[in-house]
Amino acid sequence: MFQSKLIKFCAPTLAGIKCGSLFKFKTIYPLYADELIHKYNSIYNKNGIFFFNLFQRNNYVLIYVYRPKSLINHLCFIETQNFLRLYGYKFNNLDNMLNHLKYRFKLLGKTPHEIGLFLGYPLCDVKGFIYNKGKNYKFSGPWKVYDNEYETILYFDKCKQCTKLYCDLFESGTSLDKLIF
Repeated sequence: MFQSKLIKFCAPTLAGIKCGSLFKFKTIYPLYADELIHKYNSIYNKNGIFFFNLFQRNNYVLIYVYRPKSLINHLCFIETQNFLRLYGYKFNNLDNMLNHLKYRFKLLGKTPHEIGLFLGYPLCDVKGFIYNKGKNYKFSGPWKVYDNEYETILYFDKCKQCTKLYCDLFESGTSLDKLIF
């Protein structure tokens, strides 16, 4: 079940198209989720894929799957860093940033808007969502689009095709190891 959720919700990250993805994993044993995350990190970190327990509540864990190099490249822009500083982020290392994101989840008790940047969303769309309170968007897909509609729709399609391909391959017996590169 863990692998099928991973494929369904994280295929573009596994394929190197996105810097990060999230999925919810139900378990009545949070330590089991931590053991799984540790196991998958020990196997896939060498392939550039990392797993992080972002948030726990009752019977589920929100798992963040990311590619550190891609994520750093996405967050390296001055305007993005200035925006994240407004929410208390420091840019000394990625682990500290992820721990601060985890803290923000806990502090707010819900998903902080800046999560979009950790998922590869453009800053203009994250800001647009915040300033427009989720309204007045040009297009809605995996996220609400406020700028660069055409390019973003092409990107959405690419991610959708990737997810379909990965799900089909996984269902036909292709192992997770062969789907991560």
